[in-house]
Amino acid sequence: MSDTSYAVYARAKAKYGKRLTDKDYKALLNCQSVPDVMAYLKQNTQYINAFGEANERGMRRGLFESLLKQYQINEFDTLCRYELSVGEDISAYVAHKTEINEIIRILTMLNSNEKRSYNFTVPAHIAKKTSINLNALAEVKNYEQFIEAVKNTRYEKILSKYNSNDLKKIPITQIENELYTNLYIELYNAIEKSGKSAEYVELKSFFDSIIDYRNFLNIVRLKKYYHIDPKTVNSYIIPFGTLKPAVIDAMCHAQTVEEVYDIMAQTRTGKLIDKLDYDYLDELEIKVKYKKAKHNMYFSDSATTVMISYIVLCEIELHNLICLTEGARYNVDKSVVELLLVY
Repeated sequence: MSDTSYAVYARAKAKYGKRLTDKDYKALLNCQSVPDVMAYLKQNTQYINAFGEANERGMRRGLFESLLKQYQINEFDTLCRYELSVGEDISAYVAHKTEINEIIRILTMLNSNEKRSYNFTVPAHIAKKTSINLNALAEVKNYEQFIEAVKNTRYEKILSKYNSNDLKKIPITQIENELYTNLYIELYNAIEKSGKSAEYVELKSFFDSIIDYRNFLNIVRLKKYYHIDPKTVNSYIIPFGTLKPAVIDAMCHAQTVEEVYDIMAQTRTGKLIDKLDYDYLDELEIKVKYKKAKHNMYFSDSATTVMISYIVLCEIELHNLICLTEGARYNVDKSVVELLLVY
């Protein structure tokens, strides 16, 4: 490992050491409002600089979430630009994933006719990797304007296939699946560049596990909530991971959700299910990411693997903070909110 790679490795580890603790989560669970959550973060955690001059009084959940996302992206940027050889492909991955998340957020708002203020910028180093103007995207009022906003970007080909005038709702799940498939194509191409090294093995194993569970849960959701035919279910599969085509096909043709679980449990990746303590379906994928990323933070010697794992753990911490904020805003019993947290 070069001196600069080691510096990135050490920097990511140091940032990980500042993560929220059990004590922090217990205190946050006792917060009664969004301003209370914000005040605690500013006074007791690494998020002291996340909110700038924003005042806790009257803080809205939407702005609170945007400020946290902004802070997180800035944190990623300090790592990605620290050494070009380590950070370039990672900054491209972060930029691409950020774009997809914001596209899905805008589509969800269009679907629900929700009006929400939008303020999101990307640091210069990561912005070089973006292909759309996120702030311009936020100005759209309908799907036609949305397509115009993503014109001449890598997303136009996928998004222009759909027309909301012909649909009651924009097919967000289908769009999200196609966008993530393209993201993983680029990511796996980047991983291949490292050659058959220990880093290659670590990164491929990490993302293979994530995709295996994403595919498994997609099948479960589609069967449980939409009852669609096996061929359509198969069209939602991301073509990566370790699950063999025969296993995917068997799960797609399964008659019940329980049968899908039984098939998955027989695979090498699926054996992890019994080792995870989870209470609801979506939590399973997050817990797989958390378990794998945390393992990498402690045992990997690769700067790239540690950086990617740190980014994933930060995203999970943001998920936790959003759950805590929603709980405080709607006065949800803290025992219920606690079940949603992954740490």
